[in-house]
Amino acid sequence: MEEKLMEESSGQKETFRGTVQQLKKKAAESNVIVTHAQIAGKLNIPLEQFNTCYISDEAPPELFPLLRSQYSDIIGNLRVIHIWFTETIEVPDPEFDEE
Repeated sequence: MEEKLMEESSGQKETFRGTVQQLKKKAAESNVIVTHAQIAGKLNIPLEQFNTCYISDEAPPELFPLLRSQYSDIIGNLRVIHIWFTETIEVPDPEFDEE
């Protein structure tokens, strides 16, 4: 019987959506409402670009330190990281099972 290879991968990235969600959550805990339009203004990007980054969870790396510096009073040096692990296991075909 042929041996099947198992494929594994992992990675991590700073998450734009997660960072914005934490910013809004921490602001709300202090009874402060922070909108996407306000954040986009502080990042000096159009709201449409902000929304694209938020939905896709992909943002230029330079936006993260800018976001932290603009909202240092709320999130300080908070980093929200998305970590993933992928494991692919091929299930043997029962037709070729030799039991």
